Amino acid sequence: MGEINSHEKNPIPGVEFSEIHIPDEFSLGTGKFITMVEKGAIKKMSPIISNVMNEPHFVMIVTINLGIEQVTALIGKAHDEGAITRKVFTIPSDIVPENAHDFTVIFEEWDITAIKLNGKELELAK
Repeated sequence: MGEINSHEKNPIPGVEFSEIHIPDEFSLGTGKFITMVEKGAIKKMSPIISNVMNEPHFVMIVTINLGIEQVTALIGKAHDEGAITRKVFTIPSDIVPENAHDFTVIFEEWDITAIKLNGKELELAK
């Protein structure tokens, strides 16, 4: 049982780095995906779309949209098959857009169980 860890510096404008951690290479549907948004980028670039893909085995797309105060995450096995799980979370209105922000998606057995903003769990959107 090997781990999968991948760190990509500046994968897209406005993102300092993205990182995926999957503790068991034979269980791709469990792990965490981190998107570290640069200072001020969330205010200037909305939405920010961060993703990691290893088709046809794994795809995760995270859309951070301050304009509608939501983060959407989806996880699936292949881009053309659709999501296995898609969930929308609310960005708190007291976020400081000028700061850098860590958005971490936690997933277990192909289910998105949480999104954390700077370590604090976000609420599901209503």
